[in-house]
Amino acid sequence: MPGPALIAAAGRARRGGWRRLAAPVLGGALGAFAAVIGTMIAITGTDLSCLAGASASAATGPAPSRSARADIPRARLAIYRAAGARFHLDWTFLASIGAQECSHGSCAGDNGSGCAGPMQISFRRGSPCSPGSGPTEWDLNRTDGDGDGHADINNPADAIFTAARVLRLSKGAPRTGGSYASYRQAACRYYGACADSSANYADQVMARAVQYGFRGVGASAPTDPARALAAPVASGDAGGCGQAAGAMMGAGPLGPVRRLYAPARLATLSTFAVAPGGGLVSCDARIVADVNYLTRRYGVWVTACYAIHSLTGDHPLGAAIDVVPRDGDWSRTMRLARAIGWQPVCAGSGTAPSCARLPFRFVAYNGFPNHGDPAHCVPCAGGAHLHISWQTSSSLGQPDNRPRTTYSPARWIDAFTVPGQAPSA
Repeated sequence: MPGPALIAAAGRARRGGWRRLAAPVLGGALGAFAAVIGTMIAITGTDLSCLAGASASAATGPAPSRSARADIPRARLAIYRAAGARFHLDWTFLASIGAQECSHGSCAGDNGSGCAGPMQISFRRGSPCSPGSGPTEWDLNRTDGDGDGHADINNPADAIFTAARVLRLSKGAPRTGGSYASYRQAACRYYGACADSSANYADQVMARAVQYGFRGVGASAPTDPARALAAPVASGDAGGCGQAAGAMMGAGPLGPVRRLYAPARLATLSTFAVAPGGGLVSCDARIVADVNYLTRRYGVWVTACYAIHSLTGDHPLGAAIDVVPRDGDWSRTMRLARAIGWQPVCAGSGTAPSCARLPFRFVAYNGFPNHGDPAHCVPCAGGAHLHISWQTSSSLGQPDNRPRTTYSPARWIDAFTVPGQAPSA
């Protein structure tokens, strides 16, 4: 069986019997890939470690091996693992397909035969990649992998999520934990043949997947056993689409504080946390556990979280809440405000470190315009309430801060560890 070394990208047609190897692309493609990823991070504010609603509880496959860590750019590895979790597909197999098709590069644009992008998906009708006039694989399976509302075949996240969908729904790839033989057959179907004069495609894909950590029933021995061992976990790695424990930032009044990078998306709060008649209220998923804890412990309701209240504030990030007492007893909000660092002497600014403690950036209550209990919020344009902001990479004063007129997540958010709950829960 061939070794795991990456081959040049295969620009190929999976139907019609035509195959060829494209010119080597690794050097130029990785540069283009870095530019694409940089643009995506700048636009979405995410490190791409959790994409398109991948479930934290979904099976994500084995831990990356030393070969996987060395061969696959970190941001691309996160996409493979998130897509694997979303479609219940062994990410090592998906990543090996990505290596075979484009050496983890970009391969943007038509390859000359109607396939395009990092996963070389057929998109042009009447081409060697997609003969005939019927819908192409891209037409049938296109998936918005990074949640920006648009699916682009040249976007790494969109292409990889789409390829995972193709493999699971059209090519017969088994769920995570499936056998070597079943995954090998899916590789044959993805290419259109198991091998030809250009590439021993299926065997090369499976050899690399084993080297990346694939251990399905019937798997061959890795060609380089030492490098096939699981690598140490990289700092801040989400390991799929769960909540990344991240770096310890210190101890706040409510518990240990960590910097979380995933899941970078909105999540709807439970009805018990929201004021009656408030409808659906969403926060950044990384602070939902904190918000639930605060509402239960202090007897408050959330009236707003993600909202375009202030273009450069924390509401557009889903990283701020407005709360009121459940029973009209405003001493509840006072206890909460004091618990996170609010004091009358600093109420006019409300900012950390004097008037808000880790992980909070800003607290607006009595003494801050348009905030506070009914006795102090006079006049009160937004109605009496307590405002609390979490510290994020995009908060005021941070380099990523910019006006937002729609949701895009912060790259990281500091959050406290809810008592009795593990940091990565």
